[in-house]
Amino acid sequence: MKNGIAYCGVDCSKCSDFIQRKCPSCKLTEWKDNDICMPVKCCREKGIDFCAFCSVFPCKDMAEFYDESNSHREARGRMESLRMKD
Repeated sequence: MKNGIAYCGVDCSKCSDFIQRKCPSCKLTEWKDNDICMPVKCCREKGIDFCAFCSVFPCKDMAEFYDESNSHREARGRMESLRMKD
């Protein structure tokens, strides 16, 4: 599950930046402090692999994120499924 799935749950293989090789995946990117993606920063600070493992999933910020697009809604479903398995 970890390979190709971003911290937020987005499937990297469906991401245009990943497909166009602009991004190796958020888990492999060397982020600058002022450019870091909110879920990346949060997950790294908490030491978790995915938002699904957060005690407040989905937080207000991520709930808004998951409503932005179909791929984000799929990601939320993926994270909810992962939570049920844990």
